[in-house]
Amino acid sequence: MPEQPLTVLLQVRRLAVDQARQSLADCLSAEAAATETAHAIATEIAAETAAATAISADDVAVEGFAQWLRRMLPRQRAAEDALLAAELQTREARAVLAATRAGVRAIETLLAQRAAERQAEASRQEQARLDEVAQRTGPHPR
Repeated sequence: MPEQPLTVLLQVRRLAVDQARQSLADCLSAEAAATETAHAIATEIAAETAAATAISADDVAVEGFAQWLRRMLPRQRAAEDALLAAELQTREARAVLAATRAGVRAIETLLAQRAAERQAEASRQEQARLDEVAQRTGPHPR
């Protein structure tokens, strides 16, 4: 098989690796943002809980906290769900990157094997020419 299609395929596979890297970078960025959002909500809930459960908190503060918490808990669940989804997308992007890298390595290995085969064939042909010349010239006196 000619090398040209393989070198073109190698270029295409390398582009796929670049795209997979960019996709992974985007996923990692989204995951970091989702982590930050979930952490910020959890920190805010913890701070408000501490304020509402303080001895100095009156009934109005506790009632206000209860209403606020009812609004915050769905936001917290949504942020945690978004974080889980981002983590899943990151794992998938890592798998895609690994697969595209494997594709590049396979083509590189095939090209290297073919180059080694061509080199071995050239060496065999050279040795055959040397053997033919040696047969034609006859035995050398010692």
